Amino acid sequence: MPRDHSREQPQWLLARHSALTARQLLRAYGLLCLFSLAVAAAFALRGIWTIPVFSFAELGLVAIALRDGELIIEQVSAGHCRRHHFSPWRTRIDVPQWPRQLIHINDTGAGGAQVDVGVYATPERRRQVAQELLALLPPPLSPP
Repeated sequence: MPRDHSREQPQWLLARHSALTARQLLRAYGLLCLFSLAVAAAFALRGIWTIPVFSFAELGLVAIALRDGELIIEQVSAGHCRRHHFSPWRTRIDVPQWPRQLIHINDTGAGGAQVDVGVYATPERRRQVAQELLALLPPPLSPP
């Protein structure tokens, strides 16, 4: 086994971690709510009020679990991993316009985190990745 792995080509892994679209997820949650509330109502009509309490608690916890995710950028260099977290609603992606320009990811919130990615990608690949990220993110929140 060779000791020097620096000759390996860098790899980009851009994986969407959601098997459902936002609309499908909302529909599934709606069906869960309807079923859970129907069961809770049946028990409430029989005078058993502990079931509706737990039903509402369950629905609340599921709603919290379904909150908006975040964009996570991991940069690995020489075995050191840096992880950046961005809120999808406050993230701005700048698509590279020139061949040597990187993808600039900026958090427009109070934290103001910034990161440039795509050092080893071709200019075409950087533009493609930036366009894909833009398509996955919701439009940024407008200032009040």
